[in-house]
Amino acid sequence: MIMTGVNITASRKSRESRAIADFFALHGLPPDSVEALADVSRLRRRSRNRPMTLRVTRAAYFLVDGRVTELVPSGKARLWREVMLFEGVTSTAFFPGTYDEERPEKKTEELISGTTLSSCLFIEVPNSRLASLATTDPAIALMLARMATKRHTLTERLYTASRSAPVARVAAVLNYLAEPTRRNVIKTRDDGVLVMTTAEELVASGPSQADIADALCLGRATVEKAIAELRQVKALKSFSPGERANRCYPVEDRSLLRQISLGG
Repeated sequence: MIMTGVNITASRKSRESRAIADFFALHGLPPDSVEALADVSRLRRRSRNRPMTLRVTRAAYFLVDGRVTELVPSGKARLWREVMLFEGVTSTAFFPGTYDEERPEKKTEELISGTTLSSCLFIEVPNSRLASLATTDPAIALMLARMATKRHTLTERLYTASRSAPVARVAAVLNYLAEPTRRNVIKTRDDGVLVMTTAEELVASGPSQADIADALCLGRATVEKAIAELRQVKALKSFSPGERANRCYPVEDRSLLRQISLGG
């Protein structure tokens, strides 16, 4: 069977629709809510190390996969991983009971800018459609409220002014960014033969030490020293000669990393 251009496009849209539905289903939405959101959403892909501009006056963006740095109006930066919601933070239209229909619409366009630190995948939902669904579907409104609360909590915990030691603040960011990943490694069998195998490890990846310094308002030398200390106490793994990778921080002991992040 020969696939025409129309069939290929329809097949791709079907796969994207299933991926979007799977994402929202993971957040506990009932099937009707998932279907309603999937019908008005679309996927947006961004390559690594590219400028990022999200027009949040027009649409909301769910970061499904990847790492980004967001530049906030104060000039500071914030590091985010999946799952994160980007939307007009001054808008209350998503939450039933708080929207004033007589409130004049904002005339200026609001943008969220930054940089993609890895290949990224977003789900884009037009604000008008999302607001309409949120005001009629309590499950969707609750999901959005939880995501907004998560963003606020992480901002307070990671990026606000703190008297915590630099090593604790760096540990907190790396603990937040860490996730399981697989990589190919060469190991020596008992008989001395070298073989390629797959190893799973916990890795915080994406930002450079300079990115971490900017996000925490610390000097780069201070961040470098903190990471060296985390490796010394074996919260982070140390690299063997020739193994070092930029923007990659393998975790050796997450419990210890979390304890240090809490000031322990």
